[in-house]
Amino acid sequence: MGINNSVQQNRTVNLLVTVDKKYIEPLRVMLTSYGETHKGVPTCLYIAHSSLDEQSLAIIRECADRYSISVESVLITEHWFENTPVLDRLPEESFYRLMAFHYLPAELDRCLYIDPDTIIRQSLTELYNSDLEGCYIAAATHTAKAINAANNARLGTQANKVYFNSGVLLMDLVAIRRDFTLEKILKSLEENIQRLWLGDQDLINILFCGKTKLIDARIYNLDERVFKRSKKSFTLENVENKTAIIHYNGRHKPWLQGYKGVLDRFYPEVKNKGPSPVGKWKSQLKAIHGIVRPNNRQKIMIFGILGVIALCVLCWIFFGREVVKVISDPQKFREWLNGFGPYDELVFILIRSVQTIIKIIPAEPLEIGSGYAWGAGLGMLYCLIGNFIGTLIILALTRRFGRAFVECFLPANNLQLISLFQNSKKIYALLFFFYLIPGSPKDGLTYLVGMMNVKVVPFLVLTFIARVPSVLSSTLCGSTLAEKQYLISAVIFGATLVLALIGGFIYKKYTDKKMQK
Repeated sequence: MGINNSVQQNRTVNLLVTVDKKYIEPLRVMLTSYGETHKGVPTCLYIAHSSLDEQSLAIIRECADRYSISVESVLITEHWFENTPVLDRLPEESFYRLMAFHYLPAELDRCLYIDPDTIIRQSLTELYNSDLEGCYIAAATHTAKAINAANNARLGTQANKVYFNSGVLLMDLVAIRRDFTLEKILKSLEENIQRLWLGDQDLINILFCGKTKLIDARIYNLDERVFKRSKKSFTLENVENKTAIIHYNGRHKPWLQGYKGVLDRFYPEVKNKGPSPVGKWKSQLKAIHGIVRPNNRQKIMIFGILGVIALCVLCWIFFGREVVKVISDPQKFREWLNGFGPYDELVFILIRSVQTIIKIIPAEPLEIGSGYAWGAGLGMLYCLIGNFIGTLIILALTRRFGRAFVECFLPANNLQLISLFQNSKKIYALLFFFYLIPGSPKDGLTYLVGMMNVKVVPFLVLTFIARVPSVLSSTLCGSTLAEKQYLISAVIFGATLVLALIGGFIYKKYTDKKMQK
């Protein structure tokens, strides 16, 4: 691990722990192990808590004094997390590490947070003095690839980001103070309240996953799962000689009976172990149900969506095949529309509006069919009017029901694109570009726009104009088909397909690059 040459190796190590009374003895063990491996290293221990009494603090200070470790008690009186459902399964103190930038002294530039259910076996000064390379934190991951992907999907974080464990965190307090405020953290907590199955660890991943430096879990945050996956190349002998921090996370602890694993051999002997944890899975599942349980507004929305899905299924059962035949065949589509007499244009516009709202319905067959039925010009106009009406409905619904409604139609990680547009000084120009190029998910973008600070009238005007080239190419394809100019139609269709592929590639590369920044 590279060392920042500008940092003096004898700098004071600022340790942070967050505890309640249940973890006084594990903290004493962790602090003893740190003291034995860091003799002569100037260290200050900050204890963030909301319930420790003087007797508990005296036990900690007595242990710290043996190793000349200074102790600072940080009493948290604010109730930032009292309405967070996850507190049914986790103590409120677990969230306090997230607010370290707020309550630690302003002159501290960094701190090393360590869970009390750990022991320290090697020096941490190299880790503490390492260059964070512009990241907010350094942390290790405990998750395999499949679980990592599941966590990204659950939290709406980018698919290529690694979900990290929050038991050991080296924090750049200067960078965090620069880019985060108490209000920003609490707002993110409110927005993601139903995602936080693992409490503050989930929230830290949501906030910091884009700027986290990964450290070797085998060295600085080894738990039973990591050891089990790595034991062919990282043996118990390697643990003995190389591992700096062993983390006894999960419900099985070495100071309790029934420990499952092999790493308890490195923990100091405990003569009077507590009872084995039993019956916790049921309470954990109950607590998670309380976290994800929908509120009244979401229940109404879910029932409404289920009703729409049921209606769509019934329509498909009774009319599906005929509808597919009609829409996919321009000639039959025109004949079907002619059956509505003077209302055929109105019927098509309504169909186009529904297609705009329900983004899984493909737009191209309708555009080709409208060109076949009315020609390139009128067909394009009717398509754009349908888009206009559908866009208005989407904006009204997203601004009325917010994020929960959007997540019914878009994957959660797509919502991160909102920040891409919100942070752009040329938001209207950027939106015009995306609606102009073929292959970009225009109807999906409309759902995101409903959650942005975008004025409705300018947005409607620019998207109406920006959609013209893409829609016109499809209606031209339909009109040339009606005139039996098959070669021209094929050329237009092929050119449109190529442009759509290129446009989709440009859209993906641009958004991926911007989101990484």
